[in-house]
Amino acid sequence: MIERSETKACTNCAKSRRKCGKQRPECLRCQSRRLSCHYPPPRLTSFIPLSESNTPQIPIKDLALTLSSSLIFHLPLIDSASPTSWFASPPTWFIDPPPPSLLSSPQRFSSTDFNYSLDRVFQWLIQWVDTGACPFIHAQLYRTCYPSAIQDAYMAMGMYLRKNTRNESIVCRIIAEKATQVVAHGLHLSALTITSLENLARTQALLIYQCICLHDGDLRLRKLAEQHIPVLENWLEVLMQQASQTLCFRDTPAFTTPATSEDLMTTARPTSGPDAVDPANHLWFSWILAESVRRLWLITAGLQGLYKLFTKPDPARPCMGGTLFTSRQGFWEASSAGVWERECTERYAGLVRLTEMDKLFSMVPKVELSEFARVALQCAFGLEWCETVGV
Repeated sequence: MIERSETKACTNCAKSRRKCGKQRPECLRCQSRRLSCHYPPPRLTSFIPLSESNTPQIPIKDLALTLSSSLIFHLPLIDSASPTSWFASPPTWFIDPPPPSLLSSPQRFSSTDFNYSLDRVFQWLIQWVDTGACPFIHAQLYRTCYPSAIQDAYMAMGMYLRKNTRNESIVCRIIAEKATQVVAHGLHLSALTITSLENLARTQALLIYQCICLHDGDLRLRKLAEQHIPVLENWLEVLMQQASQTLCFRDTPAFTTPATSEDLMTTARPTSGPDAVDPANHLWFSWILAESVRRLWLITAGLQGLYKLFTKPDPARPCMGGTLFTSRQGFWEASSAGVWERECTERYAGLVRLTEMDKLFSMVPKVELSEFARVALQCAFGLEWCETVGV
């Protein structure tokens, strides 16, 4: 027997009873929250070592990649050890603190900023109902499986668009019950028992209900949305941590679902046919998942941050902060992995943070900013600032 140390969760994660990623020197959760990360002394355990004398050592640099040589040539940020490193390495998941403008001069924002941003996102949801996609729900995201949470949200949004004076009370009651159900169901789930895609689906669903409740004039729906603000923020923190661990240096498909998932028993998960996942598309699908998580974070942080600014100001945490995202149009809209890869080889994707506006404007023409990027900037800096800089 040989003694070996076993890594335990950091003190912050253990105290809050949250899953710790155990990254060194700091775990991702502590990094994103700007906390001082400390690990307890390792506990010694016994194990039987494998023989290493006959085990060949293969340097990582000698491993072959599945990417085309042209893509590697035009993407110098790609680590030779992982094709996803340019958009999914640990540093890309860091959360930026709220912009100084929000902390120093919150009066620069008005209720007009919130109403305008909410209306834009609500129009996206109408687009989603009509076409199956919008600037924060990708057309390919649920190609292989459609979790029940997002199915219910889709039907609820479609029903809400048919609301009139005669069925208003029925519609509002159903919306409230569906929002309550998704939250109640989520309280009994753990990120360890569901995939990143399922976790993303339930979090997107809750944001959709939040948008409906805040957009509607019903006071009961608005009160319900206020109660769910901390729930959605907590879910997003869990989702970000899970997605980062799922996608960092991953070469296998990110869009997988557990065979025993009760929620997806009636959902087809094809392994062949037109809806099957082509192995050649894994890199594209990994980017779609990463970008979907980040866009969901930014929209939630923007809308709920602005709402709290005018209803329940919290100087300690006015909003959730920002994250990396793709700001240039054409990448999210790519219809296939081939089109997306061609975009990556020919143009800069505009992968920036909200704290890097000088970099953004110097590398991406303003006319090529995506619709999502414009709304994200409006939420972060206000309509007046966007008009001043011409976006």
